[in-house]
Amino acid sequence: MDTIVLLITLSAGVLAVHYKERLRTFVPGRPGSPRSLVDQSLGLARLELPDGWRQAEDLNDNASIEAINSLHGRHVIVISDAIEDFVPEMTVYEHSVNTRAELTANIQLISCSGPERRVIGGYDALQYEIEGFYQQTRIKYLHTTIAGRRAFHQVLAWATYSRYDRTAFDRLLTGFSELPELHVAAKMTEPSAIPVLPIHITPVSRYEVH
Repeated sequence: MDTIVLLITLSAGVLAVHYKERLRTFVPGRPGSPRSLVDQSLGLARLELPDGWRQAEDLNDNASIEAINSLHGRHVIVISDAIEDFVPEMTVYEHSVNTRAELTANIQLISCSGPERRVIGGYDALQYEIEGFYQQTRIKYLHTTIAGRRAFHQVLAWATYSRYDRTAFDRLLTGFSELPELHVAAKMTEPSAIPVLPIHITPVSRYEVH
């Protein structure tokens, strides 16, 4: 009898170890996941992930950095556009207008609030909160445009309406930094008036992120 109990105990222990290893693959921010994500394509940006976040894939084809908090259903991507790709007069306001137009062209827009001016990673930034329906799902976004020295960086964070947490997304943004290189700073000159959404521009979308 003692032998049978011992065998059952050993078998249970082996199964527990086996399933513990399998369960780790479903835990966000698991050990072994990179905590510092770097733009590998252009070398323009870095994002340090807080607890609970891990690297993601296939959220957006144009994103250089992608991450997810699986437990809370939150996502973030970073798309960096080199300064050299724009006319010298391009400002962070205009860049924000254009990229928000791409986003809102693909959702049923409910509201857009902003701009809020912030400093992120040592650079001036604009933020908007955007809410809308995508394929009958209510989504809320935090759209951030950062005027770096080397690039304009879009940081788009989103979740379903009930899982959206502005504080969590702002905490995530404290981990953003632009990778260094000597370039001309992006312009932050404020125009006389900031355009208000909706924008009637329909460029090819880069926001198939759902």
